[in-house]
Amino acid sequence: MTISLTDSLVELKDFLKHLDKKIQEKFNSIARDYYKSILEEVDEAIASHRGSNLQIEQNRSVWYQTCLGPVRIKRREYRGGDGGRRCLLDTLMGMGKYSHTTLKVQELALETASQMPYRRSAEILRKASAVDLPHQTIWRMVAKAADPYIEQEKRKLEWFIKTGEIPQGDNKQLSRLMVEADGVILSLQRENERRTEVKLGIAYEGWRKIGKDRYRTVNKTIFSSVASGDQFWSGLSLKLQKTYDLSRIPDTLVGGDGARWIKDGASYVNGRYQLDRYHLHKELCSAFGRDNQTKGLIWAACERGEVAKGLEIMAESMKKAKGEEALKIARAYRYLEENSCGVGDYRLGLGEAGEALRHTGAIEGNIDKLIVRRMKNQGMSWTLKGIRRLLCIRFLVIEKKLTGWIEGVPPDEAVNQVILPKKKVRRIVTKLSSQEPDEWIKAGLPALYGPHASRPWVKTLKFVSNIALL
Repeated sequence: MTISLTDSLVELKDFLKHLDKKIQEKFNSIARDYYKSILEEVDEAIASHRGSNLQIEQNRSVWYQTCLGPVRIKRREYRGGDGGRRCLLDTLMGMGKYSHTTLKVQELALETASQMPYRRSAEILRKASAVDLPHQTIWRMVAKAADPYIEQEKRKLEWFIKTGEIPQGDNKQLSRLMVEADGVILSLQRENERRTEVKLGIAYEGWRKIGKDRYRTVNKTIFSSVASGDQFWSGLSLKLQKTYDLSRIPDTLVGGDGARWIKDGASYVNGRYQLDRYHLHKELCSAFGRDNQTKGLIWAACERGEVAKGLEIMAESMKKAKGEEALKIARAYRYLEENSCGVGDYRLGLGEAGEALRHTGAIEGNIDKLIVRRMKNQGMSWTLKGIRRLLCIRFLVIEKKLTGWIEGVPPDEAVNQVILPKKKVRRIVTKLSSQEPDEWIKAGLPALYGPHASRPWVKTLKFVSNIALL
C-alpha cells in the first residue's frame, strides 16, 4: 500500500498539531511516578522515626492533586495516644483531613479564582495545566483559606474598637498622606436585602511618573469592607496604624465623591476632606451641558475656594433656566453646597510645594480594577459571606501575602514527634537534583516505533529527531 506525499503531509501536520500536548502529558506521567516514589520514601522514613506513642493503624491510598496531575499515594495512618487518627505525610504536606491538594495547586487555584469566576478558573487550569479541579472545589478552597483570616481580622478590629488600643507599628514619618474612599453596589442572593455596598479605601504617599501624563501611586495601602461607615474607617485606621502614626502626620487628605460616610471618615484619620474633581466636573457637565463659559467660571471659583461665588453663578443660571434644565442646575447647586467644606483646592497656599502635587481621584481606577471587574457586570449575585471571602483572597493575592498565609497553618503536634536524621533528610531533598536527568526524564516518540513506523511522515520525523540529537 502506498500513500501520497500530500496525504502524508496532512497526517504529519495533524500529528504535529498536538505534539506539544502529547510530550507534556508524557513528561507529566514520568514526573508523577517520580513524585510518588519520593513521597512514599518520605512516608517510610516517617514510619521508621515516629514517636513511640504513634501506632500504625493502616496503609491507605489517596489521590493527591498536584501540578503534575492527580497522583495516587499510599501512605500510613497512625493512631496517637489520644486515640485520634492522623496521617503525618498529609500534615507534612500542608494538607487537611479531607483536602489532599498540594500548596502550589491551592495557590494557583486561589489566584485564578481571585481574577475570574469559579467555573472559568477551573476551565483555565484544566486547559493550561495538568490541574483538574471542579469549580465547587475551588469555591471550597476560597472559603477554607479566607474564613480563618477574616475571623482573625475581625477579632483585631473588635479589640481596637472596644479598647482604642493602637497596635505597635512602624511609625513611618510622613509630611502628607493621601486617603481616598468610594463604594460600589453589588447584587445579593439568599439575603434579606437585594443589594449591598462594598466600600474601598486606598492610602498612598504621593505619585511617581511612569510615562507621558501617566502616574502611579507610591506605597499604596488598600482596604475593603462590607460594613457601616464607622466599621470601615475603624478597619482602615487599624491597618494604616501598622505603618504610620496618624496622629503625627501634619496633613492627611481624604478624597471622595461627597458621600456622607466618606466626609465623616476624615475625623478617623485626623484629616481634612477634599471633593474629587471627577465628581465635581461630572455634576457641572450634567447641569450646564455645552455651556463651557458658565462651567469655566464656576470651576475657577471652586479651585480658588470661593464656593459662595460659584453658588452665586449657579443661582443666576437657575433663574434663567426652565423645566428639566432648572432641575439639573438645582441638583448641582445642592451638591456644591453640601460639599462646600471640601471644594477648595487643597494645594492653595502651598506655593511651589504644591506644584508637584496632583488632584485626588486615584480611587476611581482602583475600584474598577480591584472590585468591579471581578464582582460586577457579569450577571453575578453574591451572598455577604461570599463577598467577604473573595475580597479577602483577592487582597491577599494583590498584597503578595497569599502564599505565606496558606503555608502558615500550624502542623499537627504529632509531626514534631518525628525526628529524622539529618543525613536522611539531605538524601531525600537532594535526590532530585543529584540524579542524572536521563534517569528520570526519558521521553520518546511512540510514533517512531508504532504500527505506522514505515510511513513517509514518520520517517521524516525520525530524520528530524536524529538531527536534533547531533
